Amino acid sequence: MHESGCTFSVEGDMFVKHLQWDIADDWFSTYKKLREFEPRLVEVYGYTDRKIYMQHIVGNTLLDSMSVHSYLEACDIMKSIGLFCLHNNITFINHATQLRNFMVETGTNKVYMIDVDSFHHY
Repeated sequence: MHESGCTFSVEGDMFVKHLQWDIADDWFSTYKKLREFEPRLVEVYGYTDRKIYMQHIVGNTLLDSMSVHSYLEACDIMKSIGLFCLHNNITFINHATQLRNFMVETGTNKVYMIDVDSFHHY
């Protein structure tokens, strides 16, 4: 699978995104704090050698499985990210907030925000 020069693989129960660039040194620690505040972000287990190891979600993108409920859930996730930034006096925003970057989990219909490497400090 390819997107923006990235490749993807599944290793055991993890989804691995192989980046073509380095991300900021404090990215992982900030992301973990944000995920504690907003657990509907996909869980990231680690980042090494330009590889992000994360929770593997079985489902479809919000773009492919649209419902009003799921759409409102995605909007609520984005609002929580903004509130986290306000509470922590930072601007750690995902610049790729689009429907294809949210997953709807099969069976539970739980919505997760994915594309974690699009989070940056601004």
